[in-house]
Amino acid sequence: MASSDLSPGVSRSGIRPSAGNRWPAAELESLTVEIGRDLLRRARQTPGARLWSEQFLTWALKDPDFKVQLFRFVDVFPMLHTPAQIHDYLMDYLSQPGVTLPGWLAAGLQAGRLAKGMLAKTIAGRITSLADSFIAGRDAAAALQKLERLWNEGLAFSLDLLGEACVSEEEARIYQGRYLDLIALLAERTARWHVNERLESDHLGTIPRVNVSIKISALSSRVDAIDWEGSLSVLQTALRPILEMAGAHGVLINFDMEHHALKELTIELFRRCCERFDFPAGLALQTYLRSAEEDAEQLIQWARGAGRQVTVRLIKGAYWDYEVMQAEQRGWPVPVWTEKRESDACFERVTERFLAAAPRRADAGGVKLALGTHNIRSLARGLALLEQYKLPPAACEIQMLYGMADQLKAAVRERGLRLRQYVPLGELIPGMAYLVRRLLENTSNQSWLRAGFFEQVSDEQLLASPHAPARLPASAPTKDGTGPGSKAVSSHRTLESPPEPAAGWALRHRLSPAVEGLGDGRPFFNEPQRDFSQRGQRERFAAALRDSAIPAFEGDLTLDDARRAVARASAAFPAWRDRSVDARASILLAAAARVRAQRDLLSGIMIREAGKIWREADADVCEAIDFCEYYARQAAACLAPQQMGRFVAEANERWHQPRGVAVVISPWNFPLAICLGMTAAALVTGNTVVVKPASPTRGIARAMCDALWRAGVPADALQFLPASGEIGAALVRDSRSALIAFTGSREVGLDILRAATESSATQGFVKKVVCEMGGKNAIVVDESADLDEAVLAVRQSAFSYSGQKCSACSRVIVVEAVYDVFLQRLCASTRSLIVGDPHDPGTDIGPVINADAADKIRKYVAIGRSEGTLELACEVPPGLEQRVGKPYIGPHVFSGIQPEHRLANEEIFGPVLSMLRARDFEQALAWANATVYKLTGGVFSRKPSHLELARREFRVGNLYLNRGITGALVGRQPFGGFGLSGTGTQAGGPEYLLHFVEPRSICENTLRHGFAPGLD
Repeated sequence: MASSDLSPGVSRSGIRPSAGNRWPAAELESLTVEIGRDLLRRARQTPGARLWSEQFLTWALKDPDFKVQLFRFVDVFPMLHTPAQIHDYLMDYLSQPGVTLPGWLAAGLQAGRLAKGMLAKTIAGRITSLADSFIAGRDAAAALQKLERLWNEGLAFSLDLLGEACVSEEEARIYQGRYLDLIALLAERTARWHVNERLESDHLGTIPRVNVSIKISALSSRVDAIDWEGSLSVLQTALRPILEMAGAHGVLINFDMEHHALKELTIELFRRCCERFDFPAGLALQTYLRSAEEDAEQLIQWARGAGRQVTVRLIKGAYWDYEVMQAEQRGWPVPVWTEKRESDACFERVTERFLAAAPRRADAGGVKLALGTHNIRSLARGLALLEQYKLPPAACEIQMLYGMADQLKAAVRERGLRLRQYVPLGELIPGMAYLVRRLLENTSNQSWLRAGFFEQVSDEQLLASPHAPARLPASAPTKDGTGPGSKAVSSHRTLESPPEPAAGWALRHRLSPAVEGLGDGRPFFNEPQRDFSQRGQRERFAAALRDSAIPAFEGDLTLDDARRAVARASAAFPAWRDRSVDARASILLAAAARVRAQRDLLSGIMIREAGKIWREADADVCEAIDFCEYYARQAAACLAPQQMGRFVAEANERWHQPRGVAVVISPWNFPLAICLGMTAAALVTGNTVVVKPASPTRGIARAMCDALWRAGVPADALQFLPASGEIGAALVRDSRSALIAFTGSREVGLDILRAATESSATQGFVKKVVCEMGGKNAIVVDESADLDEAVLAVRQSAFSYSGQKCSACSRVIVVEAVYDVFLQRLCASTRSLIVGDPHDPGTDIGPVINADAADKIRKYVAIGRSEGTLELACEVPPGLEQRVGKPYIGPHVFSGIQPEHRLANEEIFGPVLSMLRARDFEQALAWANATVYKLTGGVFSRKPSHLELARREFRVGNLYLNRGITGALVGRQPFGGFGLSGTGTQAGGPEYLLHFVEPRSICENTLRHGFAPGLD
């Protein structure tokens, strides 16, 4: 259609001003409902899709517990290769507590061997059939016949290659090649198809016949907003051949939107690519994000200014549950609307923004709209807005998912609208995550399709305005997760997020007591780590890093200095002991506030002094803040005198007293968090403290002491002693030191324990030792594990901070069924890590702490070469050590290691990972338990019975299931082990402070000459 055919009043820019075009709200709403009723009528005249007649889904709609276990089984199904495995896993999932089975399925599960085989075959066939309903084929060649049939039926397409988890640059190159093959094949084959003017033109002219959707995370394993420019550079390099080929063949490339953490990066990448390459361009925008309207407006203004016409696929969003859970776990603001109606209302507002600003000339820059939704109310509003702004129907495209909403698609086509299907291609394994999302969407309590076509909810409810409080169908749950016919399970989009996330979540989770008058009066909640996807946080952190400097401190201290420090601490003990618990707790909170106020500067000190990368340094500071906040609340609540019973004439009271002088000997690997954690625990319980930090990180320890002194800790009650290990040994043996809190090597820890048992004649007490000594931690991976998740978690657990964590994974024990593929993917993924300067936000692997540590690690690398096979040794870039001033050891992976080998038993404290091949899960678990260390461990499995067995039999202090084994959080995962990993204390837990005090009980007889208070 020529621009002259459009209605008058178009500006020179080709954009119709919105002022004066808007109808009265009632008129727009009336038309919306009218169009919605028409679409519903047309849709209901079309025979229903077979999806709702599938027995599995029908039962899932009735029983939420069955639904959860069924979908978990569907998720693991691609890893099962025999009828026996299928039956075994199905029994495991569907025998979970609370699951009620359909009669036919219960009978099949209990039947004999032959029937079990038939049941497994039937189940496999149904799941494969379900996958075929949503996934068009393994690749374009396999799907071409379906695509041509869709075209002949009047349906356009946008193809999406499934497989969102890219764990290595090797896999990224494979995805890039698949995109190139896809574009070339489709451009050549679709050119032979007949012309369809409705599908190939909009109100401004011809549009591409071929439409391909890409996910930027599939094009590089290094996509991370923390490395903003580095990520944009690698992505533009990967996209260049794709976009150039698309431009040459007239193929539209649509940039899909993924998780919120990649939103800003995706939008910026889209803009830069549009400005650099000439190709038909599209972008997805999610209206479940609170920022959607702002994002839309910025995109409109950019397109106008750049003179570029682009298409926006407007969608609600597919990762709502993930975004809410991620925000809650991290204490970040929830980026999405927390009620479905809010997302729907935002969808309508953004639709109006785009249509009001739609380009009306072929040469005008702007945004053309595609509505991606199955919600008839949302579609109807869009069509009503087209009429309001006097735009033809061709000015807006409708997009829906392949395999869903067939009745609605028929109604849209009957109205003569351009309809495009989002068509996934891929193998069953990478496609399973997509399939499960689609099944969840179809069976959600708030699914529009379920309400409209399965439950036959009334038109009034289905078409109700989202701008008013929602009128939920009878089956929908209330906000507490319950409702008519429900089983008290939480449902999609019903979680209420507090307006102040940390404050509201503190009350929800109650990780500690809430003490009136202490701090904000609320329970403890973890300090949120930096969200480096946010530009402001990245820039502030970088500026603080530039401004940071290692504090000066007095060196070359002697044994006499140590004795004087202990003497001052001992003299200060009575006054500090006699301060109230609340007063000491308040000082701890003041110290937390001081650390919080300079957290980025403190991170900078650790980056400079300890070689930590950005996220590791930030997490260290957050944990330090957490220890202060948590222990302050625990002390105020738990150390107050307790009345024992309510006996007449007898008063029983129990309380705790501090021990005396505490010697804190802290490590260099968590130089602020562990040092402050042990110091804060000692101080808040009334002990005075002598801090002897590890030599490599004395600067950050000095900064910690400064914060505590300025918060109100008396100078004599906290002694800072930056001295050698010889001085530490003397402090342990000093007869005035009552308590030693130590974190470090097994050798030093055992020496401290031995020394503590040797009491001098003048000592008068038994020294208390709180001791954590390291680990030889294992992660077990079974045949059902999600390997995408397992590979990344093992890589992170083994090589973050160059493996210099007591909790690091140094053994990965993999069952033989998946051993080879796991080894290949792990090595490829690790090879993608960047060994670099910790000042650079793109660095994954920084230096090791000093030359002695490097020599020890090299010794174990040599041992590994003799015991196993070196599969990977990442190189250190030339000149890096000289530039940074610290030694480097790249990640190493050894295979063929046996349980008796030194590499499987001795702590290395560096980036060296041993791989062991186990016969089965039981053997893997036995090997995991075989060392003397009992600190952390992990299991990746999707088999319920394996996870339950690990809970019972994996003997470690901290067990992690289906996640990495580092990064324990105060109050949530109290940290500490047993065996030769420590004395059984867990820092950041409710019992930790009790190790720093001594219990006392007092009993008073209150009877006086026959009179007892309280007896009437």
